[in-house]
Amino acid sequence: MRLRKYIIVLFLSSVLMMGLADPLGAAGPKINIVVKTVLASQNAKFADPRLSDLIKELQSVFKYSSYRLLSQNNMTVGMKKTGRASLPENRVLKITPIGIRGNRTELRLELFKKNRQIFQTVIQLLNPGAITVGGPKYKGGYLLFNISNSF
Repeated sequence: MRLRKYIIVLFLSSVLMMGLADPLGAAGPKINIVVKTVLASQNAKFADPRLSDLIKELQSVFKYSSYRLLSQNNMTVGMKKTGRASLPENRVLKITPIGIRGNRTELRLELFKKNRQIFQTVIQLLNPGAITVGGPKYKGGYLLFNISNSF
């Protein structure tokens, strides 16, 4: 009788510990994120060919004459884990997937300059989906961040 109680308690404890250790199953889905950092300006008329898939969208929303791709960061990030994209002038964009609701990923975006947070928001993106966020001034123009995701 005593051995049976011990086995039952051991079994229930192990089931409880497995549930607490990984409540989403196998660590939840991994989110593929791409951050394209674009310099948008009025200095000249230029459309970077590496942005050919985005140019029409950028021109319809932002009224600049020049769009130049500065960098592209690809990352695969687990739920509640943070990915980082290095940006010009000691800036860092931190992206944390915080949930999935239906066919949308909920992402926390935080922009830092020299370890000081200067912007934070939460967005939802369709799977797959993308958004372009306007950023700070840089070299006679503005930084734009095109963020896409898929899971």
